[in-house]
Amino acid sequence: MKFVKRVFLVILIGLFFIGNISAKNSIEAFQNPIKLKNQKLKLIQKLIIQNKTEEAIQQLYKVIDEVEAEKDTLAIINSHRMLADILRENGNYKKSNLSYNYIIPLIKTDYETLQYIYFKKGGNFQLDAKVDSALANYLKAVELNKKVAHKEDLKAKIHANLAGIYYLKEDYDKAIANSKIAANYQKILGNKEIEAGILNNLGSIYYMQGKYKDALKMFQKVLLLVGNGKNELDKKTRRSAFINIAYAYSGLNNYKKAFEFQDKYTVIDDSLKRELKYKEIAKISSKYKVAKKEKEAEVEKSKRLKAELLSKGLIIASVLLLLAVYVFYKLYKLSKKNYILKMEQEQLVNRANIEKIKSDAQSRILAATLDGRLEERKQIASVLHDNVSALLSAANLHLFASKKQLGENAPKEIDKSQAIISDASILIRDLSHKLMSSTLLKFGLTAAVQDLCDKTSNSTLNISSNLKNITRFNQNFEIKIFNIITEMVNNMLKHSNAQNGMVKLEQLNGKLQVVVFDDGVGFDIDKIRGKDGVGLSQIEARILVLDGIINIKSSEAGTRIFISVPIVY
Repeated sequence: MKFVKRVFLVILIGLFFIGNISAKNSIEAFQNPIKLKNQKLKLIQKLIIQNKTEEAIQQLYKVIDEVEAEKDTLAIINSHRMLADILRENGNYKKSNLSYNYIIPLIKTDYETLQYIYFKKGGNFQLDAKVDSALANYLKAVELNKKVAHKEDLKAKIHANLAGIYYLKEDYDKAIANSKIAANYQKILGNKEIEAGILNNLGSIYYMQGKYKDALKMFQKVLLLVGNGKNELDKKTRRSAFINIAYAYSGLNNYKKAFEFQDKYTVIDDSLKRELKYKEIAKISSKYKVAKKEKEAEVEKSKRLKAELLSKGLIIASVLLLLAVYVFYKLYKLSKKNYILKMEQEQLVNRANIEKIKSDAQSRILAATLDGRLEERKQIASVLHDNVSALLSAANLHLFASKKQLGENAPKEIDKSQAIISDASILIRDLSHKLMSSTLLKFGLTAAVQDLCDKTSNSTLNISSNLKNITRFNQNFEIKIFNIITEMVNNMLKHSNAQNGMVKLEQLNGKLQVVVFDDGVGFDIDKIRGKDGVGLSQIEARILVLDGIINIKSSEAGTRIFISVPIVY
């Protein structure tokens, strides 16, 4: 249940702030142009609408000097407002607010313009990650509601952004109250799609509070509002509503309904991809069933032969073989479960690529998932190495004793059983080493990294290690660091086309510093994240949870990755 809730948090972050202003369109501020009397400002406004921003700014500064010299108050207000909007749309939030502040004393009783400017200032602070300043300006804009007639669209945006600010400050009650106000304004305006988006966010807040029934009601309202709309916004809203409803039902322990709406989400998200995935799963499942039946037939035949010989050693061998089949079956189930988790991760990462999700919550979700899988691998490796291997060795000793007692009358089946047990022992040992490095567990990080570099090096790529002042640390800490290094070395091997690489570890002032570099072709970090940055996301998530830092520099001359994390002893 905790995992589901954390996954839902990722979806919530991806959907929030539907009313938020953005800098994605350089003429967004002029879709509803300022009513101008100054002819030069009108011409500048046309240049902006035509996307001739640079020319417009040059002309605007000249006009500002003229109107200030003439002390034309209205023209001063309009010209600085226009300049502030342009600066804001180009990401210069600080200078934009300076222009807004300059004209606020001049506006006096024009409450409609004042409300607009406080809204824009709040947006600038919000985009500049200054949450408290954004809150103060949004509240000033709200204070003007009673003095401004109509303008429900602007008021809706103000309350939607205010809800977002309160959500970031974890004041969920105020976030809910402002979301309801924003939704009501959109309802008055008849903007069903935007109202649905706000209600989607409102349901998400209820979910975060554990109010699953209230969340479910909101998500169901969303579906009623968007209906079967065919435009892109309706489809996106309906898709997010489906997955949100699924998690709400999951919170209510109604897993049947949860899976029903998860399937609806999957269908609308990518039906062709889902069909292909299900075919692959069915094909794998079919092959597994055939292999399982063949294996079971062999076991049954072996059991019949052992029963005829009445040999205690053969009976023990049969039981152990059945145990081996059971272990492999469990491993298959685990592999299938991990495959499903991986698919879910890929879906979440694909959504995250769109929204550029980099929040701490997402990283901790990913790290928690990896830690769970790591702990399962560690436990299975321990069971295989300490228990199953020991049982196989004991069985082999029994068979050896039986063979010695029977002498020349010993049946051939004893030799065959010993051979089977020997093969099973080798498979179990290899599988245990793949699940968890025995070198790491026995000898620590130094030996494991050296072994990794030696085994990874080949005729085209030589990877060396440089280890300074490295002692034994907490075992889980060593495992996490080793997995991070393994991921980076594998990336080097697969993608760098390098001839030389190095892994450098040093213990310094209570921190472990890891440097991995190569002389390969390098890569574009943004493009990697944009395509399928699961591996990179896993590394960054691990480092964040370990309270560390990571710095990646890559060019045509090679790649250098620096990591520093506090040591856990």
